[in-house]
Amino acid sequence: MRSAVLRRFRIGSRKNKKNRMSSEKTFGGAQKAEPRRPPSQRFPDGYPTLCASMVYFALFAQAGLNQPFLPLWLTSRGLNETQIAAVISAPLLLRIMVAPAIGMIADRTGDRALIMRCLAAGVFLLALCLSQAGGFWTILLLATSMMLLSQAIPPVVDASVISLIRGGKARDFGRMRLWGSGGFAAATILGGFILAWGGVDAVFAAFVCAILLQIAASFILPGGAARAKERSETRLDLHKRPALIVVFLVAALTLTSHATFNSFGSLHFRRLGFPESAIGLLWATATLSEVAMFWAGPFLSRRLSAFGVLVLAASVAVARWSLMSLDAGLPATVLLQMLHAATFSGSYIGLMRFMAQVGDHVGARAQSAFATIFGLMTALTTLAMGPIYSEIGARGFLVTALLPALALLLLFGFRRRLRLAEAGEAA
Repeated sequence: MRSAVLRRFRIGSRKNKKNRMSSEKTFGGAQKAEPRRPPSQRFPDGYPTLCASMVYFALFAQAGLNQPFLPLWLTSRGLNETQIAAVISAPLLLRIMVAPAIGMIADRTGDRALIMRCLAAGVFLLALCLSQAGGFWTILLLATSMMLLSQAIPPVVDASVISLIRGGKARDFGRMRLWGSGGFAAATILGGFILAWGGVDAVFAAFVCAILLQIAASFILPGGAARAKERSETRLDLHKRPALIVVFLVAALTLTSHATFNSFGSLHFRRLGFPESAIGLLWATATLSEVAMFWAGPFLSRRLSAFGVLVLAASVAVARWSLMSLDAGLPATVLLQMLHAATFSGSYIGLMRFMAQVGDHVGARAQSAFATIFGLMTALTTLAMGPIYSEIGARGFLVTALLPALALLLLFGFRRRLRLAEAGEAA
């Protein structure tokens, strides 16, 4: 009996050895390595969303130290109001030539993080040169170049985030974008303290440091590049996407209606007799309302279509600017500032939901095309509203209200086509 057991053991061992030899012969004697998981699967599900939120925070923190305080810095360099208006408007007008080219490069290379890094590095070098510049023409050249590169970054980031949403790696645009508004608000508050402590030069130094934060953020910018097959299709062909053109015009008209307030809002509040501290709080109220709207994005998406969100934004904008032309008291003005949630954030959310229908291979170009249209409208509106506001004062907001009113006409005039585009039946 013992010998029978030993024979069975030897037979089993020979079979196992034979099976191992067969396996080694089949696979060349090497163990089959486990497939390497893609980066999107190596981290928790919320990792891309966290990275995108941090990128937005860094992106708009830099803007928060630049946009409100740059006119003060330019004044300290001896520029008058007309020259300051030229410095601010020039990059908006020139964007029509620069932004589409940068968007095309971002789509063709497929590495949007690298494009963001290069642009931010260029902004940093130009800011260093600008800090030592003097004279109107030198400042105009350096500031325009710096802002052109800086304004080209947000469309690249937005295109990457839309790629995340389309690929199922993130769910809601507003929840990521709200960190940009938070970064802007935090930087603006910090800039106010720095201004009181060290003056405009100290604020400019903080702005330069914030650009370094933006460069660092480019290393964590998520969002995959378009596939090589998609990148071979190099044309956006807006003329073949009439619905997208209408959406661009609608969003640009509603957002451009903020230009008058951005330029003359503080002056308007001062003429109403509001204290300086209240003026700062009124601006903060608008920003906090913007954050709240981005946070409520998923709830809004369940209640309204992208078309409905754009209608809401334009309708509220007509009411907001019409009422702003009145000599409202402080409580009423606070309520009007809270409408910024719908007029700004609503326009942005509606636009991004339509943009999700655009392929990754032209995503950055589509974002840059909108930025070009919006920038051109804003520059022309700012230049036009200067003499209008100086002539008729707060009633100039009634002129501003015509822009979202025109957006409403476009929305309802192309309602059927926009509904089809939103459903994915038309590009």
